[in-house]
Amino acid sequence: MKKCNEVMTKTPVCCLPNDSVAKAAELMKSENIGSIPVIENEQSHKLVGIVTDRDLALKIVAAALDAKSTTVETVMTHKVVTCNADD
Repeated sequence: MKKCNEVMTKTPVCCLPNDSVAKAAELMKSENIGSIPVIENEQSHKLVGIVTDRDLALKIVAAALDAKSTTVETVMTHKVVTCNADD
């Protein structure tokens, strides 16, 4: 069985809680990814959530909210299940 460090993205693209949902969507498009870790700040890189393309579809598009004025924190999952690289 493979370990997490064999399949994980070592330097993922991240966003901040106060970034706009539009910025997160642009990152997903440019990087061809469906989820983005949300970090507390650029210095600590502490994981505080994750935002997915499904979050954007259900919580922004389906709710007819403005992606430019809505923050990532509003739609992200706050309780993220994680693992260690050696798991």
